[in-house]
Amino acid sequence: MHITAEIHPGRKEESVELGSGARGLDLLRALRLAPDAHILIRGEAPIPADTALHDGEWIRVIGVVSGGALG
Repeated sequence: MHITAEIHPGRKEESVELGSGARGLDLLRALRLAPDAHILIRGEAPIPADTALHDGEWIRVIGVVSGGALG
């Protein structure tokens, strides 16, 4: 199946071919992105990494940052 990912930050767009039955985690692996550091967005809603993907989908992949202290 063909999936288009828009990767943030940077708005880089990348297309990947995944096997039938692929899930969000498979997309992250194909993009060589750490699952614990990225959120998948379908439409306007976040989806879990174990969500099934569909041929022709466009998914936003958002890199997240956490930690640190002020002061």
